[in-house]
Amino acid sequence: MADPLTLIRVADAETTALDDPKELVEIGWTDVRLFPTGWAIESGPHARIVNPGMPISPGAMSAHHLQDADVADGMAPDDARALINTGADFICCHNLMFDKVVLKPTKPGICTFKCAKDTYPNLESHKNGAIWYALGLGGGARQMDPVHRAGPDSWTTAHILLDLLRVLPVETMVDISANPLRLLKIDFGEHAGKRFSEVPTKYLDWILHKSTMPSDPKREDVVHTARLEWVKRTTDPQPQQAARPATEVVDPDAWRKDVGRF
Repeated sequence: MADPLTLIRVADAETTALDDPKELVEIGWTDVRLFPTGWAIESGPHARIVNPGMPISPGAMSAHHLQDADVADGMAPDDARALINTGADFICCHNLMFDKVVLKPTKPGICTFKCAKDTYPNLESHKNGAIWYALGLGGGARQMDPVHRAGPDSWTTAHILLDLLRVLPVETMVDISANPLRLLKIDFGEHAGKRFSEVPTKYLDWILHKSTMPSDPKREDVVHTARLEWVKRTTDPQPQQAARPATEVVDPDAWRKDVGRF
């Protein structure tokens, strides 16, 4: 159980690119604290521009609309990371796998994307804004705008976190965030939309033994779920002894019947 006044810093990062190598161009955070009356937002959203020391890719610009000139006077990336990590007991991000590469959290991490998938597996989408609207967390609050900017996105994630904290202890959220998820449905390929229990064994074999997914960190949940389903189908926990072949009964007088035919 979390100690009184525990602080979860809900952070978001905008970066120079979607894939490595990438660096920060903006940080945002909203603080959630455990008060005597329960979990609540203490402050935020806050945001700071960061000078990444490298060009911003067109793909990244199309998401957050920050250009090189916009970040030229920003703070240094290491100073931004220190600002996020200082004073927090936990660091929470909606996509911890992506954000931790640039935020480099020094405290236990919480991923609201994974926790929401575990808690609400049947939602149409587990994107930040989609969860906000699906759960009715407040409609179009001004703090959400503009989308795909670090401050507003941290505010949205903080509300998702507060909803999850109603049903999950912090320690459980940290555990879910640190491990692969067991997914309900497959979201790609010819069997997209099917439950993993409905996916043909041959396709599970392809995922596990013939595709590149086992070496792709972004597919760890898919591989984990496929492996659980594969083991369930291919391993009999109580194997039965193979039936013995029926013993042929030989009639010792059969030769007499054959002789009588001639």
